[in-house]
Amino acid sequence: MLTQRLGGDGWGRIVRVLAPLGALVVEGWPALVGALLIQEIGLWLAGRLVAPCERGAFPKRLFLAAYGLRVAITLPTHYVAKLGDGNGALFADDYTNDLVGEWLARIARGDGISVFPGHQHLLDGIYPYLLMGTHAIFGFTPLLPKLLNVSLAALCGVLIFEMARGIFRRPAAIIAALGAALLPTLVIWSVASLKESLVLFVALLGLRTLQFLATAPRQPGRVTDALVSLLAVLVLLLDLRSTTAAILFGLLIMIFVARSNYRPRPWQLGFTALALLIVLGGGVWFTRVRTSNRPITGVVEDVVLQIRHRRAQEAAGASSQVRPEVDSLSANGSEIPTMEAASDAAPFTMMDDIVQPLGYALLSPAPWQARSFTELGASAEMPIWYVLLAASCLAWRAPVPGPRQRLFVVCLVAYGIANWLVLAASEGNVGNLLRHRLMLDPVLLILGGAGLEWLWPRMGRPFSTRPPALLVPARGER
Repeated sequence: MLTQRLGGDGWGRIVRVLAPLGALVVEGWPALVGALLIQEIGLWLAGRLVAPCERGAFPKRLFLAAYGLRVAITLPTHYVAKLGDGNGALFADDYTNDLVGEWLARIARGDGISVFPGHQHLLDGIYPYLLMGTHAIFGFTPLLPKLLNVSLAALCGVLIFEMARGIFRRPAAIIAALGAALLPTLVIWSVASLKESLVLFVALLGLRTLQFLATAPRQPGRVTDALVSLLAVLVLLLDLRSTTAAILFGLLIMIFVARSNYRPRPWQLGFTALALLIVLGGGVWFTRVRTSNRPITGVVEDVVLQIRHRRAQEAAGASSQVRPEVDSLSANGSEIPTMEAASDAAPFTMMDDIVQPLGYALLSPAPWQARSFTELGASAEMPIWYVLLAASCLAWRAPVPGPRQRLFVVCLVAYGIANWLVLAASEGNVGNLLRHRLMLDPVLLILGGAGLEWLWPRMGRPFSTRPPALLVPARGER
């Protein structure tokens, strides 16, 4: 009987009881109350974010499995770190975010303090104010923002499962969901007070809404609700990650054009393209004349130089969660101007300016590139990443139910490629690369899961459609 309950809902009850009790032991009664609210609201959302036909046991058990794994990591690491710095932060950015959130709460109480000038750039975003809210309601409890991120990361797994289930067969969706629950980078960045889990969750909400718009029948009421939801997501993403908001807006236009009943004639397409070229080209020319004396032919060169400057700044200030300050150059010294000048003087080459940034964004840090044990640990996930990348190339062989879902697959691929290009143009820092590359994880998990599901039976191995035992409901609850 005990084994049957553990294989069904018993282990879920254990997670729901032990997580708040652990929060009580680590940070007292406010943490207990906050942990209960966070996990129960997350569990309720896990049942609401999926289609009605899937509102059974699996999404909630998936949420509890991902949530329980992260809580099992968060509580002991937070307690040990708190013994050292009194805050429980795992990374420097983790500590800074909590500190700024606490200062904002004290400023709101009228304590007469101000945020350090070096940290005031954080006030431009919404995340410190979210931390401020938790500290204002529950007191200074640095554990609660971590538990909130843990819950959001578990909900990301539910959203990835739901999107994959709509596109491919259920085994592929289960592979994608388990990958979202267990992938090391998705776990590590969700157990700290960083905004990555929030950004990923909001981006997945946007993708799920786009999937609905791409596949649902044209019902004015439901389409309007979806558009309003997507507008809210885009507004939030403008603050959290503006490039992701721009990518989702471009995908929305793509979906509307693809699903439009109006089919323009060839001469209309040509006239529209010419008009857009004149408007955009004229705007670029006007901006160029007003801001620079250089010829218009230097636009491409200037874009390349801006990308070089960005990557040089990242490399010069390369201290991060992965590479400590002693192993990198100082971001406040003379190295940044020196590296920028060197990037200006270097001649343009296809390998250094295009191939190398694209390869770095997609394939680094490779295990053989590690310069420390920390980087070696960070690169340990890369073999899994390479397998998912290769399996994604086989996803086109997996069956897709109908042309509308194929349209969303095209949008998903475009989303991944756009994020890849953004990473290649902006990231020269290992730690930031690993954090921002989380936006690519859902694409590789969904497409890679479909590729693995297609490949596995063709290797002579049967593939069971049953989920793991821990995610199967008990006999009496079916």
